Amino acid sequence: MIIIGEKINGAIPSTAKAIAAKDSEFIKNLAIKQAEAGADFIDVCASVDDAIELETMKWLIDIVQDATDVPIAVDSPNVHTCVEAMKYCNKPGLFNSVSLEGDKVDIAF
Repeated sequence: MIIIGEKINGAIPSTAKAIAAKDSEFIKNLAIKQAEAGADFIDVCASVDDAIELETMKWLIDIVQDATDVPIAVDSPNVHTCVEAMKYCNKPGLFNSVSLEGDKVDIAF
């Protein structure tokens, strides 16, 4: 079984507030708690406007990677953001998730 920690997600109100405020300590603590709980991957989902999603994903990924060695699961409904965000990961990660909608699978893989 693969366990993915899903707390760094801008759809969660407290996390959205931390992302908007650029509260890196809040994000760091979420990453550490999930790693300590045994997560195999830490999910990173910005849930912000498309215009700032990739830069926000990079910011989140950097914080998580500074806090823990657990690999990243990049998560966005925009497959292009997932592909670009994966480039910021220091370790092989995964896409969470890629649907069969349109050409998303072809773009991602």
